Amino acid sequence: MIQSVHARLRLSQQQELLVLIACVAGTFVLGLIAGALALRTLNPIQLDDLRQYLNSFLNSVGALAQNGQFPALKAWVEILKGQLYSLGILWLLGLTVVGAPLVILLVGARGFILGFTVGFLVKEKAGQGLLLALVAVLPQNLFYVPGLLGAGALALYFTMSLFKSSRETPVFTRILLYTLLFMALALLVLAGTWVEAYLVPGIMRLATLL
Repeated sequence: MIQSVHARLRLSQQQELLVLIACVAGTFVLGLIAGALALRTLNPIQLDDLRQYLNSFLNSVGALAQNGQFPALKAWVEILKGQLYSLGILWLLGLTVVGAPLVILLVGARGFILGFTVGFLVKEKAGQGLLLALVAVLPQNLFYVPGLLGAGALALYFTMSLFKSSRETPVFTRILLYTLLFMALALLVLAGTWVEAYLVPGIMRLATLL
């Protein structure tokens, strides 16, 4: 009887987590779509500023590629700081009772930025923009996006668990397990930062030489 109750509880918890993962993923996708559609709202001056920034960035990448120089270590440290900061914010929001809306907002914002970036590259550079998106945006996000979605769902799940009283598991133990799971997701994000700092510049170097 007791084992049956425990099994039902585990199944219920798994279902709740799956629902939260679907909710977080849906928010991210909506952010992607909103970011791509936001390009239509920009005025010509804003578009021109973005074009100048993109061309300046591509020229600097081309110059570095010809010299074979990419400040990988410095770039990796800066990228790592930014990604761990975002992950830390999600972890902190999960510890609060009122953090759920902010978790959703942060996940949607990351989707918006990604959708806007890819949309602008494709809109302005057509085939070259699509190639840039594939070599400069996609590789690291194969790690960032699962890490972000997992962190968002985990933060929401822990926030919801704060409303439930659990006599079997002390609060400290739950926080410790929550933190360990976030650290596992941090390893996934860490792999993404390495890809962005060390692998992507090399791929971009090859792309600029084509």
